[in-house]
Amino acid sequence: YCHLSVWKGLISKAFRAPVIFSYLDVVTLCRCAQVSKAWNVLALDGSNWQKIDLFNFQTDIEGRVVENISKRCGGFLRQLSLRGCLSVGDASMKTFAQNCRNIEVLNLNGCTKITDNFFFLLFPHILSYLLKGAITKIFTVKST
Repeated sequence: YCHLSVWKGLISKAFRAPVIFSYLDVVTLCRCAQVSKAWNVLALDGSNWQKIDLFNFQTDIEGRVVENISKRCGGFLRQLSLRGCLSVGDASMKTFAQNCRNIEVLNLNGCTKITDNFFFLLFPHILSYLLKGAITKIFTVKST
């Protein structure tokens, strides 16, 4: 039988490695963040938030959510889908454009509050990435 302190040591070492959290979806990461202070730090580490798809939460996503994501994950975020997020507009996307310089895939299909103004803010960033071949996909707002 193992002493309790041995188990605690093994568990703490296992959860220092953020690799486990990198396989979790958005909902599970948010739930893990509520378990303890240590898990909160691990779950909310920006490196776990490289690919975010908010389509399943589209009715709940407001601009401030996008702003918070971009501030916390900006340097790590590579793919973001806001498909169908009707409440997201130019103001929050301005913050996004300033913080998320490594974005490679951006899906804004159905985001009707985002105007051409956002694309003018993002254009220098997109142009430099297109020239480097870093951006692979950009989904834009479709007019109906």
